[in-house]
Amino acid sequence: MTPFLRSTVLFVLAFAPIACRGNDAPSAPSPKTETATAAPAPEAVPAPSAPVAAEPAMTKPASATTYNKLTPIEERVLVHKGTERAFTGEYTDTDTAGTYVCRRCNAALYKSDSKFHSGCGWPAFDDEVAGAVERILDADGMRIEIVCTNCKGHLGHVFEGERMTQKNVRHCVNSVSLKFVPAGKPLPAPIVLPTGGK
Repeated sequence: MTPFLRSTVLFVLAFAPIACRGNDAPSAPSPKTETATAAPAPEAVPAPSAPVAAEPAMTKPASATTYNKLTPIEERVLVHKGTERAFTGEYTDTDTAGTYVCRRCNAALYKSDSKFHSGCGWPAFDDEVAGAVERILDADGMRIEIVCTNCKGHLGHVFEGERMTQKNVRHCVNSVSLKFVPAGKPLPAPIVLPTGGK
């Protein structure tokens, strides 16, 4: 082998591995490209809500709060001008001495010495405590309704000219409109509302 040929072979052998290894060599790490990430949007802060006004307290009927508490039947008669059934009232035949007061407001209405048996099925009186009972024309346009002067609670009706007593007057009153206080016991204080109250 000539010196030139030997030099050529040695050169090829020396550099062949490098040439063959070119595609397999690990590539130089490429510079990292930082991906720009959008900053998270700040959480929406709710606007302060306007203060909520408190609901007004419901106004209750005076018959259930200001005056004495009434049962449904008592309210139907005293407030809504109903009538209890004849011969069913608590005081229809009562003869005990004492005073009958308004069940709704405690105002004294009748004395027992004005009570009499009329046979009509309701307590009957031929006189009232002075100024305690007011007379108004009934809605039917014929009868005269009687109400408590103080609270305007419905009591019943008044009739004249029947000649049942010397006073010739009959207050026909619903028992549920009354409350009896025996003689010797103190009368309850009347409940008086301001002008315009109910």
